[in-house]
Amino acid sequence: MIVITNASPLIALSQAEVLPLLESLFGQVLVPDSVYQETVTGCRIAKQKEAIEAGLQRFLVVERPCQRRRYSRNLGAGEAGVLDLALDKGANLLLLDDKKARNEAYSLGLQCAFTSDVLRFAALQGLVDFQGCVIKLRKANIYIPVDQ
Repeated sequence: MIVITNASPLIALSQAEVLPLLESLFGQVLVPDSVYQETVTGCRIAKQKEAIEAGLQRFLVVERPCQRRRYSRNLGAGEAGVLDLALDKGANLLLLDDKKARNEAYSLGLQCAFTSDVLRFAALQGLVDFQGCVIKLRKANIYIPVDQ
């Protein structure tokens, strides 16, 4: 299964101290280079940066898309990078919270999951306490949609 993540799931899962869930659930997860720049190179939050760098040693793989495409919606560099890499690799699942990016992905026939979907799936497998993660994220001023 080819899974590609945007910045918001990496940020939220690292802040909730459960980023390794991605490895447990999916094995390897691809990260576009633009998302790496946003979440590690340009990051001033040590906890987030350290968690993502640790993930890069085990299950996160940074890749540069082969082709930069134009999309019908105005997307940020990270979101466009996720879609570019998804189209290059024939991805099975995109981890995206941004509404415009999700709508663009759906129009391209791509499947998406929210960060909260990942947490719910992990909770069903007994890997995490969903409500506990939501509380941690709210304390860190990170909002994830929990009632889609």
